[in-house]
Amino acid sequence: MSLSNVSFTRHCLAAAAIALTLPAWAQGTAKTSTDSRYQQERAACAAMSSPEARTNCLRDVGAARQQAQRQPRAPVSQAELQRNALQRCQVHTIAEDREVCERMVRGEGDVSGSVSGGGQIRSIETTVFPPAPPPAPAVAV
Repeated sequence: MSLSNVSFTRHCLAAAAIALTLPAWAQGTAKTSTDSRYQQERAACAAMSSPEARTNCLRDVGAARQQAQRQPRAPVSQAELQRNALQRCQVHTIAEDREVCERMVRGEGDVSGSVSGGGQIRSIETTVFPPAPPPAPAVAV
């Protein structure tokens, strides 16, 4: 074997080794992120005062961790999140209700509360006019 063949073979082996280790490295990075999140959520559960709530929280956090390890979630773009939110507005059969829902998804209205406090309440104030009264019946004289 000539020197150039040996050098070429070494380069190929090095490239193959790198190619084989990249997926494992990427998975290790995702696992570190999952473990970090698990530790944070577990600490939040431990701070709960009710033993029953703490037990339920720890069980849910553990199940979420197992699910994340089995099926890592792909990142979701902001545009896709907004598209999904707008699709959820399609449940409203009345056009005005659907329009108000879409306006809130786009950021109009007021938001109160917090996710950590149990949820966010979105509200928007609209003016609704009563239907016109029916015309009075004609009176024959």
